[in-house]
Amino acid sequence: MDLSRELYRRARALFPGGVSSPVRAYRPYPRFLARGRGAYVWDVEGRRYVDLCLAFGPLLNGHAFPPVVAAVQRQARLGSLFGAPLELEVRVARRIQSLFPSMQRLRFVSTGGEGAAALVRLARGYTRAPGVVKMDGGFHGSVDPLLFRAGSAAAGLPASAGVVPAPEAPTYVVPFNDADALEALLAEAKDVGLVLLEPVLGNVGTILPEPGYLKRVRALTREEGILLAFDEVITGLRVAPGGAQERFGVTPDLTLLGKAIGGGLPLAAYGGRREILSWVAPEGPVYQSGTYSGNPLSLAAAEATLERVNAATLSRVEAETRRLVAELSEVFRRAGRSVSLPTVGSLFSLFLTEGPVRDAEAARNVASATHDRLLRAVLEGGVFLPQSPFETFFLSTRHGPRERRQVVQTFSRALERLSRQGRVERPAGPSRRSRARRKGRHRGPPSVVRSRR
Repeated sequence: MDLSRELYRRARALFPGGVSSPVRAYRPYPRFLARGRGAYVWDVEGRRYVDLCLAFGPLLNGHAFPPVVAAVQRQARLGSLFGAPLELEVRVARRIQSLFPSMQRLRFVSTGGEGAAALVRLARGYTRAPGVVKMDGGFHGSVDPLLFRAGSAAAGLPASAGVVPAPEAPTYVVPFNDADALEALLAEAKDVGLVLLEPVLGNVGTILPEPGYLKRVRALTREEGILLAFDEVITGLRVAPGGAQERFGVTPDLTLLGKAIGGGLPLAAYGGRREILSWVAPEGPVYQSGTYSGNPLSLAAAEATLERVNAATLSRVEAETRRLVAELSEVFRRAGRSVSLPTVGSLFSLFLTEGPVRDAEAARNVASATHDRLLRAVLEGGVFLPQSPFETFFLSTRHGPRERRQVVQTFSRALERLSRQGRVERPAGPSRRSRARRKGRHRGPPSVVRSRR
């Protein structure tokens, strides 16, 4: 008997869908994992996999990274929670500021979603403007005002039941990589105080900003006196030591970090310009608190991680990622199949289509059952990766040539297997609307969603 199948049967009696987060609910059942080390994970039956999921991004240094393990053990002996400020808290905050100078002041929280909620509240309090603009496909946690056209999720849910409209606090949605749509919206909507975006979309696959897009968004928000926030939960530490804002040379007013900064433990942080953060309690009137905010175990893991973040290390991981992407591209070429493999830093994704995918609509249009079958075949072949066309793949500092060879061979065998079964159809291209937008012909109105909370 497959133990993962049996455990899933038991789990479904205990948890909705048998999981604690929807993205883990792979079809027909998820693999239950028992341990991980470096670039590998093992399931409950002892099968080993090269891990390209890395817990959806946090494990920049792979599983059970010895300096992180040692730091957490050391801190656990000193105490796991105090409800008081710590010297460790100050040290970690200073390290973050050295990498992200735009975060002149910051606040630790436990998750990216918690940080996103606090960031929106802060922006509304500081600007006294309730409107928030987000990008189609941008994911900022399961936060009511932001849970619209949020990409991700193997279940493909665009929003959520139980989220109640609040017309006085609108959420506006515009396409990623379409600065004209944002400009049109800002000309019409005069209640916007915040534009929030992932500088690289990571929850509808990896979608890169087109040249000049982020700089134009920055210029538009500055002209209108609107705050710009970068959600760097995915890109922070992964595309450059200072995240996407360093890589693309665009400085936001506010920044949200998570995932990699915690080294595998729950930690996030939001921060930005000094005068904005002065509005956070107890110094200002915008309230935010948390029992586990800045907890010592997570801070210990963060310090051990941040001590080892530098341009040379990240450049090596990026180079390995690009080598893997190049070899995968060749595998698909030899198989006579078109593929788009966008990559930046240590992350990439796979679209079964010709040419680049520039927005969430195009990503949704090229998703297919073939993609799902391919990912399943790769998983069965020994590579652990998200079982959704809307997720991003990650490499760590522990991935190298050996792991690359196994991943490439596994994809090659999976394509051969599906071709023999007649299950790899010709990939779709971007939608007509997406192609028109890329050529500058589409200028339809942006989507406006009234915030639900």
